[in-house]
Amino acid sequence: MQGFPFRLAAVDLDGTLLGPDKQIGPENASAVQRLRDNGVTVIIASGRRHQNSIRFQRQLGLTGPIIACQGGLIRDGESGNVVEAHFLPQSVTRQIISDAERNDIQTIYYHLDHLYVAERHNRWIDLYESRVGERAEILPDLEQLDGRRALKLVWYGDPAALAKVRAEISANYSDKVDVLSTERENLEFMPRGISKATALAKVAAEYKVRQEEVLAFGDGENDVAMLTWAGLGVAMAHGNQAAIKVAKRVSPPGPPESAFARAVDKLFEG
Repeated sequence: MQGFPFRLAAVDLDGTLLGPDKQIGPENASAVQRLRDNGVTVIIASGRRHQNSIRFQRQLGLTGPIIACQGGLIRDGESGNVVEAHFLPQSVTRQIISDAERNDIQTIYYHLDHLYVAERHNRWIDLYESRVGERAEILPDLEQLDGRRALKLVWYGDPAALAKVRAEISANYSDKVDVLSTERENLEFMPRGISKATALAKVAAEYKVRQEEVLAFGDGENDVAMLTWAGLGVAMAHGNQAAIKVAKRVSPPGPPESAFARAVDKLFEG
């Protein structure tokens, strides 16, 4: 296709590039290559850790930066060099961990180079690990980290319990962190004002790509800012209603594991 108007595409992993089996299907892999064949630089933009996203970057033969931890970290996938990192305030991190313990909710600690939990034998941690495909390191007490170098914190627990406390917790931390949810079983705490959108803007500037030349693909609440900021934000039809609402386009209906491929095909149809 001649004159394809986009030069940079940021693609979410879970629910977008990855199917329900947490793998990249052949249709989605081909869609990534189609974008690249038409002059588009494709990058991963995920809530996962950088170390968890590298394997997908390599599987697709991509190079360059990975947006990880909801935009809290931009790190080169080959050299490992950190382009930009944003950490939660140390005192706030300590308080969030304390609040989780008081509410009997499990905390997952996204350190720059590690993933920590305070206990292994917990069905919520088992669920989390099954979804992301990696094991967390166990610490006797997360407080020994003293809130240092936390890119984000994730609460995992009973959906009803999290729904009950979300409004209060969001209000309590409204001027300190951003609170969002990517699964019914979690709440995520990010540095205030940091998102996939802020990271994508940084990458676009580094590549000298204008905002209107940027594509973004996503399905979740954590993709809303990125889909809004991009020149063209595309949501998956099976995704979160907040993402669908702000997107300029939505993938055609069909199996979720190939929604991204159908969305790309639709772009080339005009």
